[in-house]
Amino acid sequence: MSGPGVEGALLIGIGNPLRGDDGVGWHLVEGLGLQRHQLTPELAETVAAADRLLIVDAWLAPPRSRCLLRPLLASDGWERDTHRVAPARLLALAEQLFERCVPAHELLVPAFDFSWGDHFSPQLRRQLPQARRLLRGWLQGAAAPRA
Repeated sequence: MSGPGVEGALLIGIGNPLRGDDGVGWHLVEGLGLQRHQLTPELAETVAAADRLLIVDAWLAPPRSRCLLRPLLASDGWERDTHRVAPARLLALAEQLFERCVPAHELLVPAFDFSWGDHFSPQLRRQLPQARRLLRGWLQGAAAPRA
């Protein structure tokens, strides 16, 4: 990754680009970071090597919700699934295995249509300008940029 504000930052867009709005994380980090269907334990080493982390994902939100950029804290909660992990658990794994506590945030974009296909709903498309502003602000070093 290169470019202004990106040095040392790790961006991970998660979701399924073939399930409508679920692909928004992939879309927003394209060319800037990793695109994954889900977070896996193997990413803990990559997270630990970063100076800071932003996870971008779709959010099944109530109507009239807006994008959320919020701090992400490590959590040691037990998980049954060993093939994927929650963002907070991934941070905890990075800390436990590699002794690195990485400052992290998550950008959640309200999503409405998870049907099959490479498309975004009109409601999500209206959210994209705000999501891009929040992403740019985070890249420029703002912990909680204004929308």
